[in-house]
Amino acid sequence: MKTYSLQSTELKPISHNPEILKKVLLDEQLSCLRHLSHTVLVPGNTAASHSHVNSFEIFYCVRGHTVFNVDGKDIAVKDGSCLVVEPGEDHAIVYVVEETELVYMLVFK
Repeated sequence: MKTYSLQSTELKPISHNPEILKKVLLDEQLSCLRHLSHTVLVPGNTAASHSHVNSFEIFYCVRGHTVFNVDGKDIAVKDGSCLVVEPGEDHAIVYVVEETELVYMLVFK
């Protein structure tokens, strides 16, 4: 058994915009899970368009409202919603409507 805590995890920049910080709760591969992270976005934050060839990226919105763009389509992610980006889909954070808390993970296909 292993336990992880946000309180004991240090902040790190996300790779697509170093101004946005995250806490990586789980940074070791477990079966198909590559990482599990937590971040809080504020209005003005964006993340550049990118894709993952061999991984799904799953975003769960704990609170707030943010707009992602996935393969050219804007997708609103709000309290309690979950966005699954499939391998190869270009995706970006384009607009943070209000402070948004996200838990997200990369999962190998």
